[in-house]
Amino acid sequence: MKPEFITFTGADNWTSIEGMQSLSAKYPIEWGVLFSPKRQGSDPRYPDGDGLSRIMWANVRRAAHICGAYSDAIMEGRDIERSPVDFLYFDRVQVNHVTPVPKRINYFRTGWGVKRGIAQHRAEGFPQDTSVDWLFDRSGGRGEAPTAWPAHPGGDRLAGYAGGISPDNIRGVMSVLEQLSGRYWIDMESGVRTDDRFDLEKCRAVCEAVFG
Repeated sequence: MKPEFITFTGADNWTSIEGMQSLSAKYPIEWGVLFSPKRQGSDPRYPDGDGLSRIMWANVRRAAHICGAYSDAIMEGRDIERSPVDFLYFDRVQVNHVTPVPKRINYFRTGWGVKRGIAQHRAEGFPQDTSVDWLFDRSGGRGEAPTAWPAHPGGDRLAGYAGGISPDNIRGVMSVLEQLSGRYWIDMESGVRTDDRFDLEKCRAVCEAVFG
């Protein structure tokens, strides 16, 4: 079974919007955009205001990946101060936190009219909570592959898998994940960067390997 879509995380100031749209027209892709008050505009993975504006106007499917003090605020029930964009432009919102609280994520995303929330987890099995989409990710953007992938949680749930996936190993990863008996997506960040810039050709190579 193939993934329902692939999330490519880390579109940045140098990413071609036309290239994103072209790939989206051919393959089922969600583009993950990273947010952090400390890193925005200084870390290459976190686009600045101009970069965010371009990405927001692209005719593509998007997910906001919220990190750092922003995610801390959400988990503590506080509003994000000086939000860099209107999150209503995103289809999903992922709050990256070591101790995610689904009800906090849902409170945040419903306030912006976002369709679905995502929470990361690192345990062997998927949590029972179904109010958010759970992403198995022990890497956290470091490009580290897990020793094993957990079984799908069952039913009609959508489950995510991330960690060390790249064009170099995607066929081996898919040989395992294609045996899953449920809906899932895969997420990549470090594996689709070259010299720490988002690389659409690597994204294309992954799509070709997965979807043909």
